[in-house]
Amino acid sequence: MLTGCLFNNGAGVKILGDTSDLISLHRTVHKVTMLIVDYELEDTEVSTLLVDFLECLEKAYTGVALREEKIIHKNRVVCYGLEISWIELLMVSNLLRYLADYVVTDELDEINMRLLEYITRKTIATVSEEEYQIISNYLGKRFSYVNIKQFIKSFSCNVQNLRKRSVYGNLNCLMAIVDIKHDEKH
Repeated sequence: MLTGCLFNNGAGVKILGDTSDLISLHRTVHKVTMLIVDYELEDTEVSTLLVDFLECLEKAYTGVALREEKIIHKNRVVCYGLEISWIELLMVSNLLRYLADYVVTDELDEINMRLLEYITRKTIATVSEEEYQIISNYLGKRFSYVNIKQFIKSFSCNVQNLRKRSVYGNLNCLMAIVDIKHDEKH
């Protein structure tokens, strides 16, 4: 099972698990990302976020990224994982949930998305439950679009700023990073 914890003074989340869990999550994210490919929107920021996350997952389950040994029930176990900024994880998790409504998913995909949401909520909320709720609600409102293709085209975030965050921000900071252009027709 995948687990998560904060690292780097609360700036990021470390996700660890065995290779099968990471491969399973990779398949789910890949399935949702194919929606972007189907709409020929590979050059969008939604695509960048999800493809970057896919690459992190691939590095994790191939052992290129994090590798930690743990003792579980007197057995030595090797866990593989990735590190990601908490804002990026929150956005990826929310994007997956939103875009999954437009993709045929199965029970395992649902479990993977719920587990990722759980890891996101539990790790981020350890610092500030209230801030987590405010940001999640903000993202949820910003993601409410009628036309999925227009949503993907209009979504804008500064991915570099997501990765440079060194401390927990606030809603104003997130609003500066994430923008969905509502002046276009949707």
